Amino acid sequence: MQIQLKNHTFQIDPGQNKHYWSYINSVDWEPHTFAIFDKFVNENSVVLDIGSWSGVLTLYAAKTAKEVHALDPDPVCFSELNTNVELNPAVAEKIKTYKTAISAHKETVRLSARETYGASSSSILERKRDTENSLELETISLADFLEQEAIQQVDFIKMDVEGAEFKILPTIGKALEKVNYPTLYVSFHYSFLNEHMYHKNIPSVFLNKLLMRLENTFGFSLYKRKIRKEITNLYDSLKTYTYIYKSDGTVITFDDLAQKPELIKETDLVFTNMEWK
Repeated sequence: MQIQLKNHTFQIDPGQNKHYWSYINSVDWEPHTFAIFDKFVNENSVVLDIGSWSGVLTLYAAKTAKEVHALDPDPVCFSELNTNVELNPAVAEKIKTYKTAISAHKETVRLSARETYGASSSSILERKRDTENSLELETISLADFLEQEAIQQVDFIKMDVEGAEFKILPTIGKALEKVNYPTLYVSFHYSFLNEHMYHKNIPSVFLNKLLMRLENTFGFSLYKRKIRKEITNLYDSLKTYTYIYKSDGTVITFDDLAQKPELIKETDLVFTNMEWK
């Protein structure tokens, strides 16, 4: 299947996600994401694509960047990622793939498929309804990953890890310092953290489903205070960054995030030392 991502053409095997790839190819898909890549990735950039899915942004980044390291622990995603890289020999030599899960530190966790593996929603933040559809894996911290793979230069990090960002960000400071604070583009999954709170605090599967349904219907937030506490120190390791941008390029501050933690329900964030003009 041939797809067009802005002004670049790629060959891909859609695998089980033909409908999604067709959608990406037929619309102006995530223009804000491409705008961020276009702004912060250049021909000298080394990119980390953490949570690469089947490679859409890995391939796009590799058209410009010097080198791309693509990580995804989902077995279906990883297989499709490798297939799609191989189908594009013009950029394949720039890309290295890893079946790796980044988290706060080395630990054994379960990767739960919220729908099916390969659907870009697998998460290490467990919820009650995922307990029968999960596999065990070992995570690694970003600092240890960089050391293990001898990666000494990183200029841009895209992090889309289906809730694992709440584990990673508070402990990422050492890794960021090691590579001189690259631009960090984070996609947040507030609803995944909310479901994880239900999982931790309510043992009953039935009550989980019932309360979640009521919450979605009436808009209340049972664990709003717990979530606020959970993310109180979320950005401490990022305070060295000069700028924070919403995905539309609007500048905000760490004070804004402290005063309105729920802001991450509305937008991805870019942490950078480069002014976005």
